[in-house]
Amino acid sequence: MSIIADAKKIYGKIIPELSGFYGRISRWNSIFSNQPPWARVKKSGLFSSGEREMARLGTAKVLADEFSRLTFSEQVSISVNEPYLEYVNGALNDNGFWKRMPEFFSVAYALGGGALKVYAEDGKPRINYIDAEIFVPLAWNEREIFEGAFESYIYKNGFYYTLMERYTQGKGSCTVEYKLFKSSRKSSIGNPCPLSELYPDLADTVTYNSSEPMFRYFKPDVSNNIDRGSPLGVSVFDGAADTLKALDVAFDSFSREFILGKKRIIVPSSCIQTVIDPETGSVRRYFDADDEAFVALKCDEEKDLKITDNTVELRVEEHVGAINALLNIICFQTGLSSGTFSFDAAQGLKTATEVISADSKTARTAKSNKNLVAELIEGLVKSILALGAALGDIPEAEDYGVLITMPDSVIIDDNTKIENNIKLVSAGLKSKLAAIMDVQNCDEEAARKELDIIAKENQISADMTDLLTMKGAE
Repeated sequence: MSIIADAKKIYGKIIPELSGFYGRISRWNSIFSNQPPWARVKKSGLFSSGEREMARLGTAKVLADEFSRLTFSEQVSISVNEPYLEYVNGALNDNGFWKRMPEFFSVAYALGGGALKVYAEDGKPRINYIDAEIFVPLAWNEREIFEGAFESYIYKNGFYYTLMERYTQGKGSCTVEYKLFKSSRKSSIGNPCPLSELYPDLADTVTYNSSEPMFRYFKPDVSNNIDRGSPLGVSVFDGAADTLKALDVAFDSFSREFILGKKRIIVPSSCIQTVIDPETGSVRRYFDADDEAFVALKCDEEKDLKITDNTVELRVEEHVGAINALLNIICFQTGLSSGTFSFDAAQGLKTATEVISADSKTARTAKSNKNLVAELIEGLVKSILALGAALGDIPEAEDYGVLITMPDSVIIDDNTKIENNIKLVSAGLKSKLAAIMDVQNCDEEAARKELDIIAKENQISADMTDLLTMKGAE
């Protein structure tokens, strides 16, 4: 089912012409799911016609997960005026916010966007984490999408149900319109049916007295070169599909290298024995490597009896080098520093653990996306507070003092950290105590003990030097 086709059937002409764009989202999803269009290749054997499954590296998922890791973590600080902070933290924890958001961002970076939907259930705020494939924008301006439709699927009692939700933001209120459809086939939205079949306590239309929208849309910091008039985002690997395919081709060749390069022994045809298969009656030819008995063979030339090892050397280094070169191209295409990803024959695909410099491409890309992440979380918190006020759980306020602080993703490697501290101490811009705390990642008490030990060792060294000097003078 396609949300565009379903939405047009339900809402008619208000649905924008985005069918082609959602075709791209579907393609991004197949690549992200490690089932790309190039997943199957033709067999080249004489008797093995047809297709085979290509061995795939799964780089798209690694890439999306890395963007998620770089731009969101549990270190995100959410600050809200009292007494609202407790209400916000309770709502986030009840909805698994910290567990679900890394996955939400990973999928959003892969599919070009996603939405967070806020609604009330049993008198409490609830959050839905929406993929780009089941959301369609209905109205927007240059700042945000303020009207949209969501589609969800439920299978129950042998029927496929489709719930369509239309969120409309007005002046001081947000209206949600629900429509339920029922079908005996998964591929069809079916016909309208009463909401009470699945949701006996849900009204057809729900209105919240809120100036804040009840959903927030997120898209990566990637320019939309597909449809510049669309408010939807683009996958972080949209421009790198050819490289992703080349990576899978190289990895498939690397994997088959061990199949095609397995040990092969050339034996004389006179050493081959035959046996009749009792079930099929067919003749099977084989060479018994375990037969240690002497066999008398008729042969004109001595060389005809020679058994030869024809095993070829595996091209491991060539394949690893090619894969690493392609990974560097992927980094260039997606705004990451060269070397962010690397391939090792023993450990497979690896991700760099450090972002060495604040001026690196990875750090700049992470920072630009973090601004959008902070904006999304701020909007989500405002929606939760507005819903809480509409439900009467908290008093309404003009300003809740929402502030989102993102951690710095720039991590300095140990050698660089040591060198920086030495330079700062030598220039008199940092104390030795602070330098020890930074380098050894310890508290002040431990650093003071370490400083005392160093001072005593230095004194012993000085005394030994003086003693040797005195002896030399004598």
